[in-house]
Amino acid sequence: MALLKDYATARAIASLWDGYQASLGEPPYLGRTKFGIRKQDGLDLAFIKGKNQLPVSLKASAFDAQATLRDGIGFSTIENSMPFFRESIMFTEKEEQDFATFSSLSADRGADILQNIVKKPLDLIRGARVVPERMIWQLLAPADGVPKIHIVINDEAFDIEYMSAASAVEYKKSNFVEIKGDSQWKNSASATPLADLIEIKKNFANATGYSLTRFTMNQETWAEVLEAEDTKKQVLGILAYQNGIRMNDEDVVRYLAGKGIEIEVYDKVYVDENGDTKKFIPTGYVSCQSAGVYLGEFVYGTTPEERSGSLTDGTLSIVDTGIAVYTYSTNHPINTHCVVSEIGLPTYQGMDSVVCINVDAGSTPSA
Repeated sequence: MALLKDYATARAIASLWDGYQASLGEPPYLGRTKFGIRKQDGLDLAFIKGKNQLPVSLKASAFDAQATLRDGIGFSTIENSMPFFRESIMFTEKEEQDFATFSSLSADRGADILQNIVKKPLDLIRGARVVPERMIWQLLAPADGVPKIHIVINDEAFDIEYMSAASAVEYKKSNFVEIKGDSQWKNSASATPLADLIEIKKNFANATGYSLTRFTMNQETWAEVLEAEDTKKQVLGILAYQNGIRMNDEDVVRYLAGKGIEIEVYDKVYVDENGDTKKFIPTGYVSCQSAGVYLGEFVYGTTPEERSGSLTDGTLSIVDTGIAVYTYSTNHPINTHCVVSEIGLPTYQGMDSVVCINVDAGSTPSA
C-alpha cells in the first residue's frame, strides 16, 4: 500500500518547488534582485556601516613639518537578532486514504492526487519568500523616512531598528523628501513630478556625491506622474500639448532617461498576517537608489528544524538558500505534517545612498 509519508517528503516537496513556481507565471521579486543573499549560523546579525561623506582635500603642508592628524572617518556597528518565521500544514487522514486508494488504481492517478496534496506546503514556501521582500522594501521605502523592519509576532508589533534616534533625525534630513501642498503629485493641475525628480537627483548628488539612478514606485504613483499637466507640457512641448496630442508612457520614460533617471514600476502585492492585500511599495512613495552602490544582503540563519530536526523521524530540505522544509509523521492520529520555517534579516550598508520621497506628504499612505 502506498503511504503518503513516503512520497510527500521534504526532498520531494523541494524538487517540486521550481516547477510549481514556474507554473504560477509570477515576475521575480524586485527587492531580492537589489540585495545579495547568504547563509550563516546563529540568530545574531551585525554589519558595519561607514559614515557617508564626500572626499576632503588634503591640507597643504610645509616640508619637514609634522603631518596634520585628520579625524577618523567614523563607522557604526549595527546589531540585531534575526526574527523567526514558521508555519505548518497537516495532510489529513482522508488525504492519506485518497492517496492510497488512487495509487492502487494506477501510478498516474496517484501522481495526480499527490500533486494536488503537496500544493499546501508549496504555498507555505511562497509565503516564506514574501518575508525578505517585505523587509527589503521597508528599508528602501520607509513610510516615515527612517529604515526599520516592522514585524508582528503573536499579535504583538515590534520594530527592528537600523539606527539610533539621533541618527534617524539626521538621516531624514538628507535621505527623505516630502512633497506637500499644491505640489503633491495627486494635484495634477499644479504638481511638477518630473522637475521634482530631476531636482532631487541633482541636490543629492551635490550634497553626497551619489548619483540617484533607479526610481522605483508602484503603478498608482506612476499614474500621478503621467496625469500631471506639467508632465505633458515638458514631454510633448507646449504647442503639442495645446493641440491635444496624446502622450504615451514610453515618452515619459525616454524623457527621464535623458536626465539619467531610470523608472521602475513595481506593482507586486502580498497578503499580510491580517489577511489584507498590500503593495510592497505603498502608493505615494518613490524609492531612489544610486548606481553602482552595494545596498546589502539578506542573511538567513539556521532554523530549529534545520539544526535539530530528527532525521530518523522526518525529512529535511532547504530551498532558496535558507527556507527549511521539514516533514514528519505521527502514529495517532495517522498524519503527515510539513513545517516551513526561516530566520532572516537584511543588512543595509548602502542606506546613505538611498532617498525615499513621499510625493503626497500629509496624506494617509494606501497599500
